[in-house]
Amino acid sequence: MDYETEEQQLEAIKKWWKENSSMVVSGIAVGVAAIFGWQYYQAENIKHEEQANVLYEQVLIHAGNPAKSDDQLASANQLEAEFKDTPYASLSALIVAKQQMAAGKFEKAQQQYQWVIDNAKQPELKYLAKIRLSRLLLTTEKYDDALKILNETFPESFASMVFELKGDVLSTQGNKAQAKAAYIEAQLMSKDVNRWLQVKIDDIGGDTTADSKLETGTEPSA
Repeated sequence: MDYETEEQQLEAIKKWWKENSSMVVSGIAVGVAAIFGWQYYQAENIKHEEQANVLYEQVLIHAGNPAKSDDQLASANQLEAEFKDTPYASLSALIVAKQQMAAGKFEKAQQQYQWVIDNAKQPELKYLAKIRLSRLLLTTEKYDDALKILNETFPESFASMVFELKGDVLSTQGNKAQAKAAYIEAQLMSKDVNRWLQVKIDDIGGDTTADSKLETGTEPSA
C-alpha cells in the first residue's frame, strides 16, 4: 500500500505495532533467552571440564605413591561417578588399572578396564581398554575370554597390537601354528620394525611364511 504523507505512514506503523507488538516482544524474548541459555550451557560445560581436569591431575600427581593411593582412588571414583562424559574419567581408570595390575590386584584392574569399555565416549579408549583387559586375562590364564575379546572388530590402527597379543595367547595355549600365523599377520600390519615380534616368530620355528590359517577370528578392520 502507498502512503501519501508521513502522517499516514506513521499511523500505519502504529497500527501494525499495536496488532503485532506482543508477538514481536515474545520473539525477541525467546531469542535473547536462547542466546543467554546457550552461553550458560557453554559456561557450565567449560566449568564441568575444568573440574574433571583438576581431579585427573590429582590422579596423575598421586600415581606411583602408595601413601596417596586412597586419595588417588577417591579422585578416580569421583571422575567415574560425576564426569564419565569426559575423557578424564576413562584416562584415570586406565592409570589406576595399570597400577593395580602391577600390584597383582587383577580383579580390581579388570573392573576398571571393563568400566572404560562400558562408559568411554572415545572409541580409541574403549579399544585400548579391551587390549589391556585381554592382556590381563592372558596373565590370569583366562585364555578363551582373552581370545573372545581379541576376535572382535578393531580399527586397523590397532590391528598389529591385536594380532601380536592373539599370538601370545595361542602360543601359551600350545597352538604354535596359529600363534605363528597371528605373529606374521601382526608383522605385516605393523608400520614399524618390531624386532621382538620377529624373535617370537623365530622362537616358534619352522617356515616363516604365513601359510597357516588363523582360525581364531577375522582380521580387525576399521
